[in-house]
Amino acid sequence: DQLTLAYVAFFACCAGDTWASELGVLSKSLPRLIIKPWKKVPPGTNGGISAVGLGASAAGGMLMGLLHGVFVPGGIASLMLLFNNNLASSALSAISPAQLGREVLVLTFVGFMGGFGGSLLDSLLGATVQATYYDDETKKIAKRSGPTTTKVGGWGFLSNEMVNVVSTAMSALVAALLARPLLNWI
Repeated sequence: DQLTLAYVAFFACCAGDTWASELGVLSKSLPRLIIKPWKKVPPGTNGGISAVGLGASAAGGMLMGLLHGVFVPGGIASLMLLFNNNLASSALSAISPAQLGREVLVLTFVGFMGGFGGSLLDSLLGATVQATYYDDETKKIAKRSGPTTTKVGGWGFLSNEMVNVVSTAMSALVAALLARPLLNWI
């Protein structure tokens, strides 16, 4: 249902953003600012994106969708239990392997879109409405303003935590609103 797709998109966005942040820093090339792709920025800059980070966000989101499809009631785990124990459950026997495959595929796709799209939205918000500070002493991006920091971007309208709230909520809302065609296919 729509709530399930919103749920998957929400957690896919969380995973995608985390994976992009944690694995994107492993990129051998400098990230580029999402609003000015020609501009290279230091790793950790709000709104900085890299191919490694984008790939990681997509993978993290897909994993969330896939895990939901595999382990929720009625998922593959339940179907295997049905076949292994010859249980006669009307709810489980109503799920054909083809329908189950489509459900897992849809959930994985929603996970991909939530992870990848949510991470892009998070980066866009981070580059525009979240302030970015550079610490002249440590020569690194700082999370907050301090005595040795200089503001290098963003308006400072939202904190990092609020950017995360907005991007995850928007990912869930978009998944719920666009769910009908996907649910009709299942």
